[in-house]
Amino acid sequence: MSDTVLRIVPSQWIIRRPHRMIERHVYAYRRQWMIVFSGFFEPLFYLLSMRAGVGDLVGNVTVAGRSVPYEAFVAPALMASSAMNGAIFDSTGNVLHRLKYARIYDAALATPLSPADVAMGEIGWALLRGQIYASGFLAVMAGFGLLHSWWSLMALPACALIFRLAWLRWGRQRGWTRAAGRTVVDFVVGAF
Repeated sequence: MSDTVLRIVPSQWIIRRPHRMIERHVYAYRRQWMIVFSGFFEPLFYLLSMRAGVGDLVGNVTVAGRSVPYEAFVAPALMASSAMNGAIFDSTGNVLHRLKYARIYDAALATPLSPADVAMGEIGWALLRGQIYASGFLAVMAGFGLLHSWWSLMALPACALIFRLAWLRWGRQRGWTRAAGRTVVDFVVGAF
């Protein structure tokens, strides 16, 4: 890195290796794939209940002058909730476990990783897990015949954009952009 950049940007803010934290999570979840896979079941069961139970009671919903089955009307919201639950689960309870009990952040900071690398790696993994859930649920929607257009694939980038903007807003609210010299706790969970 050039000296000019290092004079302008403090070294604590330079993010070089967040992919190492994502790689760590991929290795950790290789043997615990059932945890990630189980996140698909809750919205799947909701979708089945909308199709079998509530969908029969409600019937069709009129949207822009077009009649849509209730399960097709509710399925995109269930996809978003599935992706959100995956990202939130990985960024709340798991962060607490990695911070307090497993002390993974202490081990990561003993390597050349900076607190910003660890924080961005955690955020990246949470977003990736949310995208995995959204992709899986979109496949389930296709399997049930609820996708009537190729435009439905645009839901995946929309989910990614919404979650990234939410993380950006939350991070700025917590002061990550001005967190020079703070610990990984302040980066990952903010100053509560």
